[in-house]
Amino acid sequence: MTNKSNTKKANPLFVASLEKGMRILEAFDEGHRRLSLTEMVKITGLNKSAVQRFLHTWEELGYIIKDSKTKLISLSPKTMSLGYNFLRSERLVEVATPFLLEARELTGNSAYLGTLYDTSIIYLIRLPQRLLLLEGTLPGRRVPAFCGGRAFLSCLDDSEILEILQRSERPSITPYTITDIDEIMKEIELVRKKGFCISMQEQLIGEIAVSAPILDRDGTPRAAVYISARISEWTEERAEKELAPAVLEAAARIGSLL
Repeated sequence: MTNKSNTKKANPLFVASLEKGMRILEAFDEGHRRLSLTEMVKITGLNKSAVQRFLHTWEELGYIIKDSKTKLISLSPKTMSLGYNFLRSERLVEVATPFLLEARELTGNSAYLGTLYDTSIIYLIRLPQRLLLLEGTLPGRRVPAFCGGRAFLSCLDDSEILEILQRSERPSITPYTITDIDEIMKEIELVRKKGFCISMQEQLIGEIAVSAPILDRDGTPRAAVYISARISEWTEERAEKELAPAVLEAAARIGSLL
C-alpha cells in the first residue's frame, strides 16, 4: 500500500490550499478545545499570515468562533452538522443501532461501533452502560487501530496490516498496551482463529473489551462491534464465554443486512 498523503499530493486534482485550510479545523482535538493564534501556528505548521487568513475564512463561514475577550478560537456548533449529516446518511449506523442497543441490554455493558480510518478506529456509535464521562457517550472519538482495532485488522491482508502498523506511532497508552509489531501480529492471528478479540486494559485501566468484525455480504470488513466491561466484574474467561457470543451475533446480524 502506498503512502496516501504522497499519492494525493502528486495528483494534479489535489488542492493543496484546501488541505492547509483543513489543518485549522483538524487542530481542534481532545487536547485542544480552544487555541490561540500562536498555538494554531505551532500545531498546523503554517505561517502566521496563512493561519490568519484561514481563520478569517472559517469564521466568516461560521465554522469557528473567536472569543472577543480572550481571543481564543474554538469550533462552532455548525461543525456538528457535518457529523450529523454523515451519521444520518450512513446505512451502517442505521442498521447497527438496534443491534447495539440489544447487545447492551443483554450484557449490561457498554456497546460501541467503530470503523477503520487510516491508522485509527473511529467510533460511530457509543452506548455506555453508565455515564462516567461525557467523552464516553460521544461518537467521533478516534483510538489507535494497533490496540483498539485488531478485530477489524484481522480481516485485512498481512501486508495491509503491516503498512498500517508501521505508520502508527504505537504509544504505550497503559502498561498493558501491546506495541511490538510481531506481538500485535500474533494477537491478530489469534483473532482470526477465534473470530473475536479480547483486549485487557490496553486503552483504559480496569477495562476489558471484546470485539468482532462486521463483514458485509461481499465479505468486505465494514466495522467492528465492541462491548466493554469492568475487569473487577468480568474475568477474561467469563468475557469469552458470555460477551464474545454477544458481539459475534451482533456483528453477524448487522453484516447480513449490509
